[in-house]
Amino acid sequence: MTAKKWIKTWSLSIVILLLIGVINYIVDPYQQYRKSTFYKIPYENSRELNAGLAKNFDYDSIIIGTSMTQNFSINDFKKILQWQKPIKLSMAGSSAYEQGLTMQTALRHKNIKNILLGIDFFSYYGAPNRYKHGEAFFPEYLYDEKLLNDYKYLMSSDTLKRSFKVLFSKKDAILYDFSKMYEWHSKTKQKEILKVLHQKWKDRKFFDNEAKESEKKFSLMKKNFDINIKPLIQNHPNTQFILFFPPYSILAYKVYEERKQLEEFMRFKLYLVQTLSNFSNVTLYDFQYADKIIFNLQNYYDLYHYNRSINRWMLQQIKQRKYLINSIKKEQEDSKNFIKKVRQFQINKELFYK
Repeated sequence: MTAKKWIKTWSLSIVILLLIGVINYIVDPYQQYRKSTFYKIPYENSRELNAGLAKNFDYDSIIIGTSMTQNFSINDFKKILQWQKPIKLSMAGSSAYEQGLTMQTALRHKNIKNILLGIDFFSYYGAPNRYKHGEAFFPEYLYDEKLLNDYKYLMSSDTLKRSFKVLFSKKDAILYDFSKMYEWHSKTKQKEILKVLHQKWKDRKFFDNEAKESEKKFSLMKKNFDINIKPLIQNHPNTQFILFFPPYSILAYKVYEERKQLEEFMRFKLYLVQTLSNFSNVTLYDFQYADKIIFNLQNYYDLYHYNRSINRWMLQQIKQRKYLINSIKKEQEDSKNFIKKVRQFQINKELFYK
């Protein structure tokens, strides 16, 4: 290639990159620089979108966690808990590290009154700086304040594709509904749910194996919490943190029992109770002891995920301060009784074919 052709080729490449950058900056599909005013925002791709929402949206309270929190309705928080300007920053399967980064970003940019955080055991598996198991990608550069790495966003062909998608793609209206952001409930059919659950129970050995058994130890779960969550609570005493243990179905706890993890997880839970009792800006709720919920398999889509009515029910319990943990001794007793209930519960075919 001659010098002249080489110059032309590089000049054209630079022009194309600059054009991509200009388009991505103007459209800003993940709201990194401003909230969109000329197109509706589809609430999907939460890991990419949440950073921009945290920086540029108007809110004073946060709902965050895994898919266990995605079916919370923004309107329910306004009606039941009287939160004025809530936003949902949930991410399916998210690790404590991902949740911590998201909350850090929000706390840097806004004066946050309330944070509701779901505590899922699997979020605390493995290394304290891991992303979701099975997913190597998390756009950490979107969550920081460094302008020099914005080229990863502005010059990206993936961002360009997203820019055109948000401008021209027609989707289900629910994607654009802020009050139902990230909700998957309406997309999930619940017909013959007991038969579906029976199949999922039979297939249980093929699920939830993304993390190695060695990564599910109490010491690592404790380390995850101490590094990613505890400092946020400690450093923001004026923010009220509402933490809760989601009510998985009894089938999930039977899986934990089979894998000899149940006691380990109860130990982690007790550690959180003991640790958080030292903070006046934290309330902790345990819905895993709600027998009328976890033993009613009609409430579930699979071994873990409950329907949207349970999300609303949990907010009502929080409003009434029910299932609130306020005694370490009682939590120890409840934990022992719960382990006993799990061990005594018998699973047979008749349970799924009533």
